Amino acid sequence: MASDLNRVVLVGRLTRDPELKSVGSGSTLCKFGIANNRSYSTGGEKRDEVNFFNCTAWGKQAEILGQYARKGKQLAIEGRLQFRSWDGADGKKQSAVDIIVENFQFLGSRDDGGGSGSRSSSSTSGGGEYPQPSASDNAYESGDFPDDDIPF
Repeated sequence: MASDLNRVVLVGRLTRDPELKSVGSGSTLCKFGIANNRSYSTGGEKRDEVNFFNCTAWGKQAEILGQYARKGKQLAIEGRLQFRSWDGADGKKQSAVDIIVENFQFLGSRDDGGGSGSRSSSSTSGGGEYPQPSASDNAYESGDFPDDDIPF
């Protein structure tokens, strides 16, 4: 049987604060929305387009997102698409395609759209706290480094 590919990579901003829930099996679930902007030109006229996507994260990733992510925070996500369908209250068939988050990374500065409770990270594959950077981590930003460390 052939193996198909279902992969999504997006960068966008959270449209609402994440909703964190515990499900019956003891797992943690986090639902949030992300807006993805695209600029393009047509006939010499610049246009903007915004797409909105519903996202779901599970386990430790869900806990981290619930703790640090806030509306407006820029986020890079990687995951897969999942189709779901159900019967609506009016009896009509409803459907949606969600992004199941497998990896993510906080982007922007600590205060960039995330409020005082959010933190930046260098990588997230779902584990651990995000410690404050030490003074030595910011050596290149402060200019406090020896000349022989300059790569050119």
